[in-house]
Amino acid sequence: MIRNSLLALIAAIIIISISLKSSVVHIPLLSIFISAIIFGYLQPQKGWITALQLAISIFAGFFLSGIFGFSPKNINIFQFITYISPFPCLFGGFMGSYFHNTLNQK
Repeated sequence: MIRNSLLALIAAIIIISISLKSSVVHIPLLSIFISAIIFGYLQPQKGWITALQLAISIFAGFFLSGIFGFSPKNINIFQFITYISPFPCLFGGFMGSYFHNTLNQK
């Protein structure tokens, strides 16, 4: 579980850095979705917990980036990505666990 928490933190740092430099919503949301699919595939039984950790880390990174003075390229897109991030996180975690269970059927 600690390993997955560290992976979620690293993924959140990468996603926040992408979101800060992005001028469109597609690339950050795609990176959120792909990382959530990976987490769901790695831990199919409790991938939703890691997806929630990722969403919480993205929220924390949003507020910490403001505290530390990082300015996004477009603040409206950065806010939208932050507030909508739980949906692709949870859906990606579900899809990753579904892919794992489907591919590993006997």
